[in-house]
Amino acid sequence: MDNDDIKLLLVRYITKQANDAETNEVKRWISLHPENEQYFVELYEAWQKMLYIKAENIDEEKAYQLFLTKITPQKQRTISYRWAKIAASLLLLILSSILILRHRSSPAPEKVQVIAQNGSVKKLSLIDGTIVWLNAGSIIKYDDGFDKTNRTVYLEGEAFFEIGPNPKNIPFLVKTKNYTIRDIGTKFNLKAYPGDPFFETTVVKGEIAVEGNSENNPNEVNRIYVKPQQVLKIYYHPEKEDSKDIVKVANSYNEVRVSQVDSAKMQIYDGWKDNLLIFDGITLNEIARVLERRYDVKITIGNHELQNIKYSGSFKSVPEIGKVLQIIKQNTPIDYTIEGQKINITKTN
Repeated sequence: MDNDDIKLLLVRYITKQANDAETNEVKRWISLHPENEQYFVELYEAWQKMLYIKAENIDEEKAYQLFLTKITPQKQRTISYRWAKIAASLLLLILSSILILRHRSSPAPEKVQVIAQNGSVKKLSLIDGTIVWLNAGSIIKYDDGFDKTNRTVYLEGEAFFEIGPNPKNIPFLVKTKNYTIRDIGTKFNLKAYPGDPFFETTVVKGEIAVEGNSENNPNEVNRIYVKPQQVLKIYYHPEKEDSKDIVKVANSYNEVRVSQVDSAKMQIYDGWKDNLLIFDGITLNEIARVLERRYDVKITIGNHELQNIKYSGSFKSVPEIGKVLQIIKQNTPIDYTIEGQKINITKTN
């Protein structure tokens, strides 16, 4: 299929005139490559914004004549005059809108911003029916045109997404500093705190695709699909230990791990939204970062050896960090002092 054919199909699909076979062909083409999906998103957004252009400014005859120069004589015979005229007008408007939007000097679209401060968890409902739980110390942003021209959100921190249905077929994207997540399912957790040395996402239901942002990760262009009950963890600074879960990504400086998780252990990754704290063999240093955000404190750990001690345990609705530390102390060689919002952890003699 050449470029003219796919443009015509995309116009029919976007304007809801495509039949079932054409709809399936468009969806197949979009799924072939991220650039195809990006092109579709640009056309769709341009079409939505173009709807606000006054109809009297459109010269359909000129649009039709321009369209005739873009197709072969054979196509002219097989495409009806009426449809060709409509398609030409729409295509011209879409492409013109893209050029206008790219070159017109106008203020950047306003973004809605929601913040979950340290010590709090927020739940919000987006206009498309998506429900988002935002963990402590996290920020989510989205354009005021959300669900009209796009379904893109920007995340710093951790969030659990339960994606709502969308009859407009607009893809749901979550953009973080280093990676973009494309939803192909319904429920997933995403952890991308700026200060953490890793990116992590867990799929509860459905499927997602993760790809590197080229401007931040020029060496990571591979798309990784994550399926139900799988965890994808990408370390920005590769660890030395060997693991059967490590997936070598071509031309990547990072270490990528995809692992299967038993359904009984899914709460390790998303239990925080239900006021659970679950640690499964992670280091005291990692635990400290979680506790800092959960209880809005600053934790200092006395020495490097203590930072790497691993601990497992679970806590339900514990309102004070002192109780958490006391339980950890019972099974780990630590001591601690609390002065206001500052906590110092030391090794017991």
